[in-house]
Amino acid sequence: MAKIHPSSIVMDGAILDDSVEVGPLCFVGPHVKIGGGTRLIGHCNIDGYTTIGENNTIHPFAALGQPAQDHAVEPGAATYLKIGDNNIFRECCTMHTGTKPDTETVIGNNNMFMACTHVAHNCRIGNNVIFVNNSAVAGYSQVFDNAILSGAVVIHQFCRVGRFAIISGGSAFSKDIPPFMMAEGRNGGAKMINKVGLQRAGFDAETITIIKHIFRIYYREGLIPANAIAKIKAELPDVPVVREFLDFCATTQRGVITTPAAGHRD
Repeated sequence: MAKIHPSSIVMDGAILDDSVEVGPLCFVGPHVKIGGGTRLIGHCNIDGYTTIGENNTIHPFAALGQPAQDHAVEPGAATYLKIGDNNIFRECCTMHTGTKPDTETVIGNNNMFMACTHVAHNCRIGNNVIFVNNSAVAGYSQVFDNAILSGAVVIHQFCRVGRFAIISGGSAFSKDIPPFMMAEGRNGGAKMINKVGLQRAGFDAETITIIKHIFRIYYREGLIPANAIAKIKAELPDVPVVREFLDFCATTQRGVITTPAAGHRD
């Protein structure tokens, strides 16, 4: 049987694995499902149609599964938050369910959401992602695996942050950040590749060199995007990182960030 502090409220209908621990002054709603090894340290609020996987740690004042901050929400409609395994939710972070009935917000595995971070309705967060304090993504955004949002980063609705991208603290973007790049500024641009992150992840020197060439062609040769993409296709080998970058650009809805604007740090 789950270990539940007597000061906490777990509503009838909630399903908790026997190894779940619920600390003091928590609330768990009637449609919540929590997997084995997950810990609610205390003062946590888990509500809505929320499913939480195994071995997650939820710190005080985290609020998971509340309705979307959207006037389109239909009161009482079933909207979902699905969370994977081995995530860390630090103090005061918020993760909301989808807006429309039967829609969902999805969070993968092995992510860290530091204090006061926010994932809005209908977002999709991959695996091994880090949200540093006070970073937030608006509705329908997508953050791919191994991305890092530094402190106080904000991402506009419907935007995407590519795999192994890193965003400098205090930045705000309303366009997509491609994979492998370091971005900064207020609607700024790509400053360089995320070399340190790629090295730490085990990318070999040859692959990192190819990514450097992607950056040079797309961001440093003064080409319009269509011509830069054509040159990448013509000059670089048909390897996974090249295809990933090109596919990301080809599927953008809001456009891809450019070079840093005048006046930004470079």
